[in-house]
Amino acid sequence: MAGSAQWSIDPADPMLVAPGTGGTAEMEAISDGADGYYAFWRDKRADGTNYDVYGQRFDAAGNALWTPDGALLFHQDSATTYEFSAMRSEAGHIFLATIAGSGTFTQDLKVMKLDADGTMLWDSAVTVTSTGNPVLGLSELAMTPTSDGAILGWYDIYFGGSSGVNVARVTNDGDLPWAGDGYAIPYATYGPFDLLPDGADGVMVNWREGNGLGAGFQCMRVDSSGANAWNANVITNAGAPGFGGSHMVTSGPDASLLLVYADAQGKLRLAGLDTSGNVVLDASTAVVCPYASDQASPHMVRQGNQITVVWTDNRPPASNRDLYMQRLSLTGELQLDTNGVQVIHTNTYIPTAGLVASLNGGVIGTIDGSVDGYSAMRMNADGTPAWTAPTAFCTPANNPFYEEQVQLADGTGGVVSFWRTSTGNIHGARIYANGDLGDHTGMAEGVHGPAALQVFPVPATGPFTVVVQEGETPRSVQAMDAAGRRVTLAFQCHGDRVLVDPAPLADGVHTLRVVTAEGVRSGRVLVAH
Repeated sequence: MAGSAQWSIDPADPMLVAPGTGGTAEMEAISDGADGYYAFWRDKRADGTNYDVYGQRFDAAGNALWTPDGALLFHQDSATTYEFSAMRSEAGHIFLATIAGSGTFTQDLKVMKLDADGTMLWDSAVTVTSTGNPVLGLSELAMTPTSDGAILGWYDIYFGGSSGVNVARVTNDGDLPWAGDGYAIPYATYGPFDLLPDGADGVMVNWREGNGLGAGFQCMRVDSSGANAWNANVITNAGAPGFGGSHMVTSGPDASLLLVYADAQGKLRLAGLDTSGNVVLDASTAVVCPYASDQASPHMVRQGNQITVVWTDNRPPASNRDLYMQRLSLTGELQLDTNGVQVIHTNTYIPTAGLVASLNGGVIGTIDGSVDGYSAMRMNADGTPAWTAPTAFCTPANNPFYEEQVQLADGTGGVVSFWRTSTGNIHGARIYANGDLGDHTGMAEGVHGPAALQVFPVPATGPFTVVVQEGETPRSVQAMDAAGRRVTLAFQCHGDRVLVDPAPLADGVHTLRVVTAEGVRSGRVLVAH
């Protein structure tokens, strides 16, 4: 293990991924496909002028696995990296795309493939396109996976200020099977765009028609050969008010595209298109929340046939904006209270909402508060809170710099976040499914006497009992198998007895850890379902 870090249990001192003293910029984070995470960012620590791309990998406990403060992943001599995008492929490799150059007129878009150690797997980065007459610059870099590699998207910026969306396909071997400089989607211009896989090695491309208030959205599916799959671009939100400030997309059933956006009247709307370009969710009728408030910063996840949306909302008793949620069917029917359900009430300034899926159809919503700090709250599928109160990733001094934050599901019902602060520091934190912050492996064990827990029956063929000291209230119960995989278990307290549900555990011997405010008690449990 090259580095050393660990999820902090102190919100006033969150885990430091990289210091801002070297000059950091945009940050991204993704899952490593197992139980760890990758973080990437731009950094000009080398010469104080030009940006390079750095990254770090973390295991489930928050231990840094690469060079401390981040490993150098991309450098181009006499050039700065203007933008980058990172993605994990279906084969488990990392694709890293960059736009770099010595100036606006001299930029290259390159892509490379890295292994889990951050080592380049090709002889050199592959150049996808470069600036040159009539292309003034490159921008808005994005990627999405295919079965044999990735599809990249970017803007060509032309002399005079107009722009156009381009896509290119790259294989795991570094080949570019589409035409040179990629495929320019006809009449796809102006606002930001999003990419989603179409389920057949092509891509669904959704873009905003302009930057002004009320702009609409359009979509085109580009097939695996690099050509339009539809006769013409499709208006994604036909018949509905246009854009009002923020949006996001995610995949629906059968590779359909789902869009949520804040419209020009401050109301959230859902839209959806299938891979044939047919409307499956009509934005003119699919209103997330009809309440007479200003709704912004939407985020959504789909779990089976349910869509959950969170947003920031200025309705009373908000001190600026609170976090609200709603669940909808795939056809837009509201599943909770018509006006949504409050998730977090807190003091905010200009907050950003976040959301990940949790257990049993539940979710965890996040918001950056100006008094309580950047916080998370787990909600059950029926819209009731699963925790007694929100848990803070950090105190306000280390809050994210506006939207420079990423939330990832931890695979066991909790949430991991990486974010960049106003001072440039990049932090990470983990909140477990029961609301506990951080990793507790460094806390003293056995502080109440014998370290070994009493566990019965043996073997555990169903719920088992753990004996603790009278008055000792567990905060979490965790189990770890021989491979080091950590699972948070549901439990109920009955005096000095704790009834634990082993349902998530495979048969075999597991190390058991009961975390309290005073420390950690450990023992072993044999599970035989």
